[in-house]
Amino acid sequence: MIAAMLATAVGVFQPAPCAMENVSSGLEPKHEIHCGWVAVPLRHDSPYGKSIRLWTARIQATGPKRPDDPILYINGGPGIATVEEILPHLAESKSMAMLRQGRDVIVFDQRGSGRSEESLCPDLAKRLNSIEAEGLDPVKEDDRSRAAFAKCRSELQRTGADLDAYSTNATVSDMETLRQAFDVSKWNLMSISYGSLVALHAMRTSPNSIRSVILNSPYPPNSVTWAEQASSTAAAYAAIDRQCAAQAACFKRFGPLLPKLETTLARLERTPLRDGKKVITGRQFAKALWPMAVRSSTVLFVPLAIDRAHSGDEATIKKMVAKYASGDSFGGYSPAQGMAISCHESGRTTEWFARARRLFPALVSASPDDGWDKLCAAFRPGFANPAFFAPVASDIPTLIYAGSLDPATPTVDAYQAMRFLTRATLVEVEGAAHGPMGIDECTRAIAAAFLAAPALQIDRSCMAKREPDVFATEGLDELLTPIPR
Repeated sequence: MIAAMLATAVGVFQPAPCAMENVSSGLEPKHEIHCGWVAVPLRHDSPYGKSIRLWTARIQATGPKRPDDPILYINGGPGIATVEEILPHLAESKSMAMLRQGRDVIVFDQRGSGRSEESLCPDLAKRLNSIEAEGLDPVKEDDRSRAAFAKCRSELQRTGADLDAYSTNATVSDMETLRQAFDVSKWNLMSISYGSLVALHAMRTSPNSIRSVILNSPYPPNSVTWAEQASSTAAAYAAIDRQCAAQAACFKRFGPLLPKLETTLARLERTPLRDGKKVITGRQFAKALWPMAVRSSTVLFVPLAIDRAHSGDEATIKKMVAKYASGDSFGGYSPAQGMAISCHESGRTTEWFARARRLFPALVSASPDDGWDKLCAAFRPGFANPAFFAPVASDIPTLIYAGSLDPATPTVDAYQAMRFLTRATLVEVEGAAHGPMGIDECTRAIAAAFLAAPALQIDRSCMAKREPDVFATEGLDELLTPIPR
């Protein structure tokens, strides 16, 4: 009886085997990983009501010093699994090795993602991929996708799931429960992309529990790019084009890139490419190219990918779509969890999409301008309190990274994030895309120095010695070839 009560007790860490597929059983003892569950209230305003469990792992520090202020890693998304994306790569991750020097690192699957509860329409991602693979015209594809989300909402209502329990505010409250479960007085927040919105909201609502914050490609509540990312993506492709033009070998090999990309997207919309039962439209190709452009590790292949696709290399297009267009190229993904939060916190978007189409007609998807608003009205209507979108003001020491080629969170978002952070330092990384903190020894060393002494002035002199990486002119086939498991 007592054991059963403890198993469901809110705010208590319950150890459990990590039990990950394709990972050796020796990983846990080698890296001193402690996986387990922490129950949190489904609705934090009803602490004695229904509870759900979060899947989490605490990774022990390396080195002799072990301060009592661990690092909490807050992943992006929303909707992306975290624990099973981080743990298998501990051995080769230079960024995680830097973070673990002297401090434990805590990772967790945000509610509704990964193994954490509740599992929201686990078959929805497959449904959406199937719809996209049909190559329907944009209006029909939007209608079918919206119907899939509406069906998901009906399924959740029948089972008693509560979509209103999923928000950035709920995740921040979950973090406080995790902190207490791990008996932490203060911790350091390491966040990336959407995770930085969570971190910023935590700075606003629970500042006394935070020693320092790293915002790796911030996504602030006052972002000017929230309503649509089409403009940011178009601006990133333009930046890639300019940087390629500045590199003699790149420009000689590829020439101007934007006309080639625009021509390729239009051609595939007019005459889609067939890959078995899959139909590859310009929208599908754009969806595959974006994950390549967003990663600093693969953005260097974007000019080569555009050139190959423009030349009619069907094999390359098929490989790109197979590897990057499925929606889970960043790890396990829950579209229901992602949209439950994004719809709630996006506001009206129709006018913004229309504006993006006027500015970048050849690059913006042919999908209807009001597609997002209609989908959200069918799946999770209503918006967060307007106060949520106010800029965050704080004196917590904060380190901010921004990549010059980032199609997801452009540099303007970093400046918006730091406007009222009185102890914030910005590191702009030329030639990098999303999440540039770990791109090289210089960027990692700055973060390590900050974590060691966040109150001191940060030495960024190594940044002046960096040169943007050179765009690749070969190696794309190796990148796109699946690694045998």
